[in-house]
Amino acid sequence: MIAFIPKRSLSNKAAFTLPEVLIAALLVTAFFSAIFELNAVCLRYISASKENIGGIEGAHDRLEQLRNVDFSVLTTANSMKTLLAQTANGSPIVQRAQETVTVSDYFSGTPTITYTRAANGIVTSVPITINFSNKTLVQVDESTQWQSIFGGRTQRAQASTVVSAGTKK
Repeated sequence: MIAFIPKRSLSNKAAFTLPEVLIAALLVTAFFSAIFELNAVCLRYISASKENIGGIEGAHDRLEQLRNVDFSVLTTANSMKTLLAQTANGSPIVQRAQETVTVSDYFSGTPTITYTRAANGIVTSVPITINFSNKTLVQVDESTQWQSIFGGRTQRAQASTVVSAGTKK
């Protein structure tokens, strides 16, 4: 017995047409482009979050550093300039940030001296010197300001504390 195998005609073969293939390729390209763009946005947000955490840590580290020094250092302009010349910590964001530290009498608010540390480490004070000789309680306000990489906006972290002239334990 001989088996009969019918021949297929060329017109019966199933296939995709060129427009269908191009549309499918376009859809796949759009899908992967959207995924990669979403990934890039997420990475930028992570980077911005790291910057914010670094700035907040820098402000708190500086305030902790100021809380732990002698009261005479807080009330002497030259000592404060020497102390503020170094960054509060090794964070890259703190190294390119501008810090502003304001020391004032807690009760009256005067006298007040403001120290500004530029990103290059130069510290200036307004006024140049001040007399806190009869003060026993000062308020210290610290502000760290930097230009964010994501969006280029100015970001700021602030912290405050009160320090007394008593002995530290």
